[in-house]
Amino acid sequence: MGLGALVVIGAGNRGLTQSRVQSPEVSASLEGSLLAAPLECVEVAGRSLVERSLERFAAVNLEAISVLVESDALIPPFRTHCRNVKFRVSSDLNMAIREELSDYSRQGIEHAFVNWASTYAETDLLDLFSFHREARQAVTPTFDQHGPLALWVVDCAKAQPLPIEKLLRAAGVNGPSEYFIREHVNRQDHPRDLRQFASDMLRGRCRTGPCGREVRPGVWLDENAEIHRRARVVAPAYIGCDSKVRADALITRFSNIERECCIDCGTVVEDSSVLANTSVGIWLDLCHAVVRENMLLNLEREILIEILDPRVLRATGASRKFVPKIRETQEVLKQISDLQQPRQVLNAWQLGNNNNLIQE
Repeated sequence: MGLGALVVIGAGNRGLTQSRVQSPEVSASLEGSLLAAPLECVEVAGRSLVERSLERFAAVNLEAISVLVESDALIPPFRTHCRNVKFRVSSDLNMAIREELSDYSRQGIEHAFVNWASTYAETDLLDLFSFHREARQAVTPTFDQHGPLALWVVDCAKAQPLPIEKLLRAAGVNGPSEYFIREHVNRQDHPRDLRQFASDMLRGRCRTGPCGREVRPGVWLDENAEIHRRARVVAPAYIGCDSKVRADALITRFSNIERECCIDCGTVVEDSSVLANTSVGIWLDLCHAVVRENMLLNLEREILIEILDPRVLRATGASRKFVPKIRETQEVLKQISDLQQPRQVLNAWQLGNNNNLIQE
């Protein structure tokens, strides 16, 4: 009996499951301003939620795995190779899901998991499939203690008559049996969920974990990470690929520093996520925040700030040169101009004419 999976990257799940975010508009605005990619595509402790989900599906030897990507979504490069995975870009995700299920049915794949990548669940997938097969229903929805999840098992043939969005939305409402997930679940509804996922991994609350080597209990260093001998990393913490922690810096309280970042001298990073390609300046305190390049989201007050001074926050590849204000620039130019003016030198030394400078 064939079994496949559809992993969907995009915003289509917002209307299909109950979000825990009270204001989806605010969350979407924060996500769009802070991040260059959907939350599920942001690397956390070395790998994105999409890659971690694909690994779970690949581990049960499915016949086919399709990744459906909304046309404007950006996918980070994967660190591991998963077999039988194909990618498809579409502006209409619901139509793409229906077409893929139809293709699966023609190939003899009778059932498929449908998972929006913003929902990561560490459930036993084969047990979920067995539950679905015994229930003999078109769609088996899942839920946890917080409500419905964007993870279903679908009978590929039975899913054809109705629009897929209507079929998935009706699952769990009109009588189908639901599968309760007790294992670890992470919903990426808000940038603060990036922090929660990093904290869960560093605390060992889920099966997936940080990439790299655990150089001492609770401290993970990824490839080519550099920590100055006078810097301190307090467990648990993660330092990503090609990242640098300078002298007298302190990384503490479940913080994760992603790839190609720089934490400059004397800076303290506490309970924060520094996303890829971000440089944090010297002698700063970064607490309870998510930062990317020159954008900082304070999670306690839910305030997003753009830092214009590259000496404080900037992209790793950005210029280090700081452009001062116009008044400061004029003063500097005036000082340079004054220095360049010719000045009369009294009692200048001249060969053969310096008797008046010589004292008896």
